[in-house]
Amino acid sequence: MIEIKNLFAGYKNFNVLKDINLCIEKGSFNAIIGKNGCGKSTLLKTICRLIKPSFGKVEICGQNINKFSYSDFAKIISYMPQNNEIDFAFKIRDFVVLGRCPYMNFFKIASKKDWQKADEAIDFMGLSNIANCSVKEISGGQFQKVLIAQIIAQDAEILILDEPTSHLDMGSVFTILNFLKSINEKFSKTIILALHDLNIAFEFCQNIILLEEGKVLISACADEILKTQIIQEIYNLNFYIGKNPISKKSFIIPITQK
Repeated sequence: MIEIKNLFAGYKNFNVLKDINLCIEKGSFNAIIGKNGCGKSTLLKTICRLIKPSFGKVEICGQNINKFSYSDFAKIISYMPQNNEIDFAFKIRDFVVLGRCPYMNFFKIASKKDWQKADEAIDFMGLSNIANCSVKEISGGQFQKVLIAQIIAQDAEILILDEPTSHLDMGSVFTILNFLKSINEKFSKTIILALHDLNIAFEFCQNIILLEEGKVLISACADEILKTQIIQEIYNLNFYIGKNPISKKSFIIPITQK
C-alpha cells in the first residue's frame, strides 16, 4: 500500500533519512524501532507530507503522495504526533468530531453522519461516559484514547502514530495497543507506530522496521530479526530471548554485566 523509494529527507540542509526503500502492506500492523535520533519521527512525518523529501518519493497505491489534494490525503492517512498540547478546553465529543474535517462542507459544519462517526469512535474507545468532559479534565491515558478516537473518526485507511504510549503506565500501554490491534483486525486498517519498547513491538506488531542512522537495517517479523545479532549490535546490549507462553510471541530481557 505504501512504497518508499530512494528517500532522503530531513531538516534544512541535513538529511536524517538516507536512501530509504520500504514497502508496507495493506492491512498490516507495523512498528518502527531504533535508538533515539535514528529517524523514526522524521520517517513518519515524511510519509504524512509534513517533511518534503530532498530526493526520492513516497507512493500510496502507486500514486505520489504529493498528487493528492489535502482532503483526499486526509481520508487516506491520519497522523497522531508525539507531542499533543491542547490549549482550548474542548469537550471530548467536540474534539473527536474534528477528525471529520476532511468530510465537512466549506463552512466546516459537522453533519449528522460526522457526529455519528465521532460517537461510534468514542464508544469503541470506551469513552462514552466522559464524552461531555473537557480534555483538560482527564488523565494522560484517557487523553491518548481521545486522540485515537479522533483518528478513528477520521476513518482513514492508514493510521500513523508517533510513540502513542509514551509516558503511560503499563496498564494504559496495553489498553492502547489492544485497541489499536482491534482496529487493525476489525477494520483492516494499516497501522504504523514508532515505539521505543521492543517487547511491546514484538508482542503486538506483525512487522518490525529497524532504523539506524536514518537507514532501514531490516524489515521483518520479530522472530526473523531475533535470529540475527542485529538488536544486540544496535543497542550494544546482551539479551536473553524467550517466548511468551500464552501468546507465543518472542520477548527479550537485557542481561546486566557482573
